[in-house]
Amino acid sequence: MSFDLEKKREEAQLAEKAMEEKDWARAAFHLARAADFALNLYEKTEGKIRRTYLTEARGLLSSAEKLKQKAVATNAQIEGGLDDTNLDEQVSSSVWLIKEKPVEKLADVAGLDEVKQVLIEQVIEPFQTPELFERFKIEKGAGVLMYGPPGNGKTFIARAIAGELDAAFFPVDSAQIKDKYVGETEKNLKRLFEEAMKYPRAVIFLDEVDNLLARRGNRKIGAVAQFLSLTDGLLRVKNCLLLLASTNKPWLLDPALLRPGRLGTHIYVGLPDAKAREAIITGALKGAPVAPDVSIPDLAAQTEGYSGADLAKSVCLEAKQSAKRRQKATGKDEFITREDFTQALAKIKPSIKPQDLKDFEKWRENRAHPSADSDTDE
Repeated sequence: MSFDLEKKREEAQLAEKAMEEKDWARAAFHLARAADFALNLYEKTEGKIRRTYLTEARGLLSSAEKLKQKAVATNAQIEGGLDDTNLDEQVSSSVWLIKEKPVEKLADVAGLDEVKQVLIEQVIEPFQTPELFERFKIEKGAGVLMYGPPGNGKTFIARAIAGELDAAFFPVDSAQIKDKYVGETEKNLKRLFEEAMKYPRAVIFLDEVDNLLARRGNRKIGAVAQFLSLTDGLLRVKNCLLLLASTNKPWLLDPALLRPGRLGTHIYVGLPDAKAREAIITGALKGAPVAPDVSIPDLAAQTEGYSGADLAKSVCLEAKQSAKRRQKATGKDEFITREDFTQALAKIKPSIKPQDLKDFEKWRENRAHPSADSDTDE
């Protein structure tokens, strides 16, 4: 471990020196190398510091990518035998080395019992008991699309699925793949799938996939064509590779993506039910000084229509801030009271509008009963 730590520092120092010399290409190369050593530390470390190394690796790779683009834009040349192609491979391939082995399980997802049941039957079991599906001639899906309003735990659910499968987990924001240079987005997609296929069991999670694979219309978008090509072969790969994707705007996706064998399983992740809201509020208040007059079940009942993010990052935060301001004014130990929540709920309204929910219902209905003039899938 000390070797990786020392090499990470050494590469970071070389990157800093290159930046001082405005050699953006070499700086990007050394930052990518530093990220590799940070990932080695992540793999070898236990406890709280483990996540710190993962966060550091992501930050280093993000900086390396920006410097790579800066080098290309300024026509910077790499000295010492390295060229732009090698740099591109070093930085881009390193991005897909950011893998995890999540410990979360579906039991950790509060509420959403119907969603979890669908996930177990259609996503988890085909990989855990393939012989049973073979016996009944039930084909497993290649990809799963989770859709629904933002802030309701689609990312957490993806982590829980990987945890259930004990799979290497590749969480990828679509912005990481999308590249302004012609052909680079397609290369990034290919690298991602190739890296995931190195593992006996892997889960790729594409967040906000609509930013990457939007409806093509009369245009031929290379990223969509590449994605279709890659997913068409998923059912034939020897290892267990599951593709998960999430979106808040499923109607923007190219229809060809939604066919069986691609993102053929569609799961709606809606607003949290009462059980889930109670768990979210409990988690948000964990360790905080809460007055006895605060009833979490009552709060859960009052907050129907709020998203998980609304509850954790807005309502509960505002109640905490109110109590903190009161303690600052009185100089005495204060507690979060029911009145703090009453004021918070009066101030903060649900971010998801009823019309937003109707849009999801309409899309789901259209998928179940497509019209005769709907788009033709490839």
